[in-house]
Amino acid sequence: MLKKWLLGMALAIVLVVLSTPSLINYFLWKQIQVPPEDPVEVVWTDQNWTPEQWQWWYHISQGSGLESVIPYQWFISLEQPKISFFRPAGILTDSKFLAGFGFLPNKRNSYNPDGLPVGFAKTENFFNPETNQTNTVVGFTCAACHTGQINYQGKGIRIEGGASMIDLNKFKKAVGLSLLLTRYEPFRFNRFANRVLGEEHTAAEKDQLKEQIKSLVAEAVKVKNKTDDFYPIEEGFGRLDALDRIGNFVFGNQINFENYRAVNAPVNYPHIWSAPWFDWVQYNGSIMQPMTRNAGEAMGVFSRVDLNADSPDVFKSNVNVKNLSELELLLTGDSIFSGLTAPKWSEDILGTIDLEKAARGRKLYQNYCQQCHLPPINSEEFKSEPYWTTLGQNQNRKYLKVTMKNLYEIGTDPTTAENWSQRTVNLESLAQKYHEDKGFEFNGIVTGGFALPFVVEKTVARKYDELALSPEEREAFNGYRPNEVRAPLGYKARPLNGIWATAPFLHNGSVPNLYEMLLPAAERTEKFYLGTKEFDPKLVGFKTEKVPGGFLLDTKKVGNANTGHEFKGDGTGPGVVGPELTEEERWALVEYLKTS
Repeated sequence: MLKKWLLGMALAIVLVVLSTPSLINYFLWKQIQVPPEDPVEVVWTDQNWTPEQWQWWYHISQGSGLESVIPYQWFISLEQPKISFFRPAGILTDSKFLAGFGFLPNKRNSYNPDGLPVGFAKTENFFNPETNQTNTVVGFTCAACHTGQINYQGKGIRIEGGASMIDLNKFKKAVGLSLLLTRYEPFRFNRFANRVLGEEHTAAEKDQLKEQIKSLVAEAVKVKNKTDDFYPIEEGFGRLDALDRIGNFVFGNQINFENYRAVNAPVNYPHIWSAPWFDWVQYNGSIMQPMTRNAGEAMGVFSRVDLNADSPDVFKSNVNVKNLSELELLLTGDSIFSGLTAPKWSEDILGTIDLEKAARGRKLYQNYCQQCHLPPINSEEFKSEPYWTTLGQNQNRKYLKVTMKNLYEIGTDPTTAENWSQRTVNLESLAQKYHEDKGFEFNGIVTGGFALPFVVEKTVARKYDELALSPEEREAFNGYRPNEVRAPLGYKARPLNGIWATAPFLHNGSVPNLYEMLLPAAERTEKFYLGTKEFDPKLVGFKTEKVPGGFLLDTKKVGNANTGHEFKGDGTGPGVVGPELTEEERWALVEYLKTS
């Protein structure tokens, strides 16, 4: 009897041991479940870039790290977040694994020696002011958020400068879980140590590595616990509250935690072709100078800056102004609207455009859309004087005057514009010590519209000094524009060239396709899924059906409203931009916008 009981206990223990990894893996999988990724043949359209330029754009460092500074060799040595005691769980950077989070696979080449997906870079000599250490780390490039892809019938049309469909928060969770498992699972840690240190490493080196990863995990958990309450809205695939996150990291993490604000205003990753020729950029038209925009973005994606007013290294940073300037030149080109151009509708993949219907749509565009989005960029009227301006002291360069619409007129979700307009920042003694105007007292409390250009300008100026740039070179790096930032309660209406390739629509991605953009708001889809790159060429947007691991966008939540920009009634009223269209008119406009 005792033998049977012992045998039963032994079997029970074996079952528990065998089933525990499966249960844990199921829990882990639920945390980071992503949509299945169907293999496609990637094709490129002509956007005025060479394959060499694509690859440089994909992987050139802007000086960024990750939110938790992860050495590059660690990152490429981590395994996927699942339990696998006696054999590797699969490398985290496997392109098939990261594709689930929306990252686009890429091959090994001179810019990408380890075959990382589009948007990852190796940042060398990365200085961390918190630890006073320098290392080679992994970070994001501009291409991570600004490279899109449209999949249709086995083909993947790469959209350079387009809206990414990545979910950075799920990716961040996957990396965190991978680090946590490496910290606590001995077999995994041993494999990790062999990859990082080499198989001939000493016991002392291994112990030091173990302490370093313990410290990294502990700090990441501390930050997460401290900041979780500031993220009430899930952004999901293809969206990020960029301005509020930049403010939180730059001013909250690096100056004073009191500067943290709620991150509740997600925006669709914007497409950036033609943008270097606009007089103001960002969805709310808040920034003029390209270096301020780009350096601020680099700082927001974790390019550390020493913002301790009493530090001898104050404003020392990892921001790579040289690469940022070259990136901007690649986007800009040497003449108006050259550089990166908008993608053209691929008729051989997506279907032939009905030119007769598109011609009717063009007339409708002229009647109802042109007043805000300006004449088609291939028209003679677009080149006429009223649409162009000069900026700063350089009177030889012309910039497009983008239309700004106030919140009452446009009626779209106001949260992004309001958050930036209302944001205040405690700079402590930074501004008082280093701002040239000493004639006013503010006890460190300033607006976000003051804080961002001030901190970015000081950070960039220090880099210019380190590079010993001449005044003329500094002007060129600044894009020949003054460092002006504003906080209007409105949004800009950019030209619609290539708009067909930029779903979902409105600044917060709350309208799934072009057809619904032409409906009264009450008739738009209230809830739809994001996460797939599968395209619907009729409606002109991504498929919205439920997919495992997809993100359900609920337009009733704060920051997600799909109101405004309506064609309704007689065309008057708040948020109404034109009269209600017939079905025939809607489809004609959709057909025309395929030609943009």
